[in-house]
Amino acid sequence: MERNNISRIFSKNIIYFRKKLGQSQFDLAMTSGISRTMISHYEREGMIPTAERLQALADALKIPVFNLFKDRLKETASDTDYSNIDPRSMKKLRDILSLPSDDRNDLYRILNKMLRKNQLEKNNKQLPI
Repeated sequence: MERNNISRIFSKNIIYFRKKLGQSQFDLAMTSGISRTMISHYEREGMIPTAERLQALADALKIPVFNLFKDRLKETASDTDYSNIDPRSMKKLRDILSLPSDDRNDLYRILNKMLRKNQLEKNNKQLPI
């Protein structure tokens, strides 16, 4: 794997895992002990840190160091655990996937609206009065 590709994967993974934790660059800087400016450089593919800083980043992101260099785009659906999905939902998913693409896209738009509405209602219930 060439250096540019490693830098790109590393950069994307820092952003991915940071956002997965709901952290800003400042938050990651505080938990890792690395300056926000350096976090920004790493995320912009500017540089790969020393081994010590790699470990600090991994610890702050609560992941093993090797996950910072793992190409998540090459992961396949077979890496995903579907064991918790009930049979009825799996059947519905297969039915949805068998729809013509225009119908499937219409259904996705409807689902997105319902999910956004549900999330807004949930957020409003959590607001203090």
